[in-house]
Amino acid sequence: MFSFPKTDKGIRSRIASYKASMQKERRAHGFISDDYGKRYLVFWLYLVLGDVKGASAYLRWYEKTFPDDVGEPVQKLCAAVLLHRAGKQRKAKYYLASLMLSNLYVIPEVLGEECENYKTRWLSNYAAAEYAEETPSEIRSAITDEDKTWIRELHESLEFRRYRQQFMDLHERLDKAKGYENRAPLVRQVGSILNDLKTECT
Repeated sequence: MFSFPKTDKGIRSRIASYKASMQKERRAHGFISDDYGKRYLVFWLYLVLGDVKGASAYLRWYEKTFPDDVGEPVQKLCAAVLLHRAGKQRKAKYYLASLMLSNLYVIPEVLGEECENYKTRWLSNYAAAEYAEETPSEIRSAITDEDKTWIRELHESLEFRRYRQQFMDLHERLDKAKGYENRAPLVRQVGSILNDLKTECT
C-alpha cells in the first residue's frame, strides 16, 4: 500500500527520488520499464503537494518519455485537476475524459455521488469499481470544492455523456463478441473514442 510522506519536504524528496530512479533506469538500460509505477505516483504527489508549476513540467517530460502509455485512472485524475488549475482547460478536459473512460467509477466516487453498477467485463483491473474505492484519502482531500464543480459540470455535460454511451455500447458488443477477429476491431474503437479531443489539445 502506498503511503504519502507527512510533510511537504518529504513529498518533494519522494518526487526527486522517483525521478532519479527513472533516470537511472534509462541510463542503465536505454529505457524506463517502471514496473512499480513511479511515473504515476509522481502525479499523486504533485497534487497532494499542490505544486502546479512542478506538475506542468513533469507532465511535459512524462508525455515525451511515455508517448504511448495508457496511464492509470488516479494519475489521470491528478493530471486533469492540476491542468485545470494551471488554466490549460482543453488538455485538462482531455485527461478528465480519459480518466472517465479508464474507470467509470472514479469521478462519482470522488464527488461522493451514486454510480451506476455497470455489468460488463472490463479490459483491465484499472476499470473495476474496487479500484475507484481505493483512491487515497489524501488525494480526495486535495481536490477542492472548485475542482469538484469543474469535474461535475464536465461529467454531466452532453459531450461526456455521449462518450460514456459510445463506450458502453462498444463494451456491450465486446461482451457478446467471440474470437480475436471480432473483438480486435471493437477494442480499437474503444481506444479511439477520444481521438478528436486528444488531437485538439496536442
